[in-house]
Amino acid sequence: MQKTGKKGMKSAVLPLVLSMILTACGGAASPENAVPSDTESSSGPFTKDTPIDDVISEPSFGDWGRLIFPADDGYYSGETLGDLQLTWYSDINPDKTVEIANYFYQQTQEGNQVFYDLYTDEEKAADPEKNDTGLFFFRGRPDAKTAIVNAGGGFAYVGAMQDSFPAALELSKMGYNAVALIYRPGADTACEDLAHTIAYLEENADQLQIDMTDYSLWGGSAGARMADRVGTNGTAAYGEKAYPQPAIVVTQYTGLSEVTGNEPPTYANVGTEDYIADAQVMQGRIDAIKANGTDAEIEIFDGLSHGFGLGQGTDAEGWVNHAVSFWEEHMTAPAAQSVQIPDEIQTVPSSYLSASGHPGTLVDLNYDTWESFSYDERSTPLTKHAVVYLPEGYDESRPYDIVYNMHGGWSTENTLLGTPGQPSAFKNILDHAIENGEIAPLIMVCPTYNNTSDQDAADFSLALDLTENYHNELLNDLMPAAESKYHTYAQEAAKGTQITAGSLRDSRDHRAFVGFSMGSVTTWHTFEYDLDYFRYFSPMSCGTSLDDEQIWQAAGDHDPSDYFVFVMTGTDDFAYRYDTDRTEKMAASPYFTSVDDDPAGGNFAFRVMDGYAHDGQAVMTYTYNALLAFF
Repeated sequence: MQKTGKKGMKSAVLPLVLSMILTACGGAASPENAVPSDTESSSGPFTKDTPIDDVISEPSFGDWGRLIFPADDGYYSGETLGDLQLTWYSDINPDKTVEIANYFYQQTQEGNQVFYDLYTDEEKAADPEKNDTGLFFFRGRPDAKTAIVNAGGGFAYVGAMQDSFPAALELSKMGYNAVALIYRPGADTACEDLAHTIAYLEENADQLQIDMTDYSLWGGSAGARMADRVGTNGTAAYGEKAYPQPAIVVTQYTGLSEVTGNEPPTYANVGTEDYIADAQVMQGRIDAIKANGTDAEIEIFDGLSHGFGLGQGTDAEGWVNHAVSFWEEHMTAPAAQSVQIPDEIQTVPSSYLSASGHPGTLVDLNYDTWESFSYDERSTPLTKHAVVYLPEGYDESRPYDIVYNMHGGWSTENTLLGTPGQPSAFKNILDHAIENGEIAPLIMVCPTYNNTSDQDAADFSLALDLTENYHNELLNDLMPAAESKYHTYAQEAAKGTQITAGSLRDSRDHRAFVGFSMGSVTTWHTFEYDLDYFRYFSPMSCGTSLDDEQIWQAAGDHDPSDYFVFVMTGTDDFAYRYDTDRTEKMAASPYFTSVDDDPAGGNFAFRVMDGYAHDGQAVMTYTYNALLAFF
């Protein structure tokens, strides 16, 4: 049932934390947390000073480099990425322009296909205008739902660098797959190309590893007209066979007024100073759609003019998150919760050890609870502390997945992530993984089972008792404190009211509990007592015996597809024999099926890293892999 990975560049990974011993059976005191390097890792070769022509002619881009910018160069100006201006557009962010160019470069260097031809060579020969069409693919998680994003440009050109690429990139960071269409300018041909795009994606969904169920259409200005027309009229109206209507349409700053009654649910936004798309006209159209019984909403941003794109640094910043929430409300099938288990544990790239150019933030969370052994009596109050990681650009207006990560023996809540003033190497790893789109932006909470002393974890027998008791504090005190303060899906489930056990239960699909060594013991007890509130678990290197059958009985009231357990350890780890024995019993139990026996329906995986021991390198590597799998 196990698969063993290669040791690889073990000496190059996590040298700052090799001496950390997070053990369940013996060990040494944990060291001081390492301070990350001040050197930022390069995110790509392009800067604001890079000439636009250099991006277009980048060898790894091939012929499609020219379609990053308008095919008709009369509609843009500027010599460099930092100088780029597009006709009819405002608030162009040069940092975002550079980020997009580097994203394309990074994808090509990793061997990922960025650009897809929309038409065959024969079709292009028959209609040469089709030479200037295609799809830019912004990858999210495999088999995640899909957004098709369409830039405006007055049906004279395609302003993708402001109007579709930025939103597509943000959607991919959230885990969704996004496709930006470069179409033939012209009201009719643009709609034909969009309908053809839907057909192409529907027919190639398996190859592209995308989910077209509940797909969404997005657009700005002329691109919004395309999205609305195809979304309302259907693909058959534009020469393709009939495919399902989108779950929603997102329309930015377009002056549409007509309403047919066939519109999909619609999210819209516009600025009060838009000289092309009148805000009152857009408001009236949204009201008319709602009057027909279709859900619709609009955001009107004071002082903004036409073509603000993401609106970074303005009142519009964060609108993509609002649109995504609207989309999720209208999904007929749940968003994909697929777990991506690799054949082998992935080593952490050595470049991830240095500080990221897009760092998240560590914050302190203090909360009230009760002494562990007299918890039911509520006789001895305690104030405890957790370290919380917030991703770069944390936005209170959108919900995030959340991971609770418990430390091992001889450790505290500061061991894995460090402190706000002294972050650890793993914090850098988390920053890079989010920056590079390997995991969606998430919140991580590092608490402690230490009770009345930060030395409690150094007493093996005491720690075992504290980990079994920890579920009381976790559910009743920590989770409400963390998820009331930071925007998780529990707040969405609560719908503006106080977070309760019910809202925590309803949001369990967006929550994981992971831990190494004694933290894995806590993970198993969280499965035992709090399975109603967590979907994902990763007990890593659990080097002690537990009453497994009793723990697993908690799954009796759940469908086996309703939870997933990812077990990891190393061949040189004393926990190896415990985890091997435990996972063999899991495979024989009625509660678990290995993904190696049933890739589509399995609900647990066991992976072993060759040569890895019970140390800091292991906890960093396994935690990184758990996040890759779950989020």
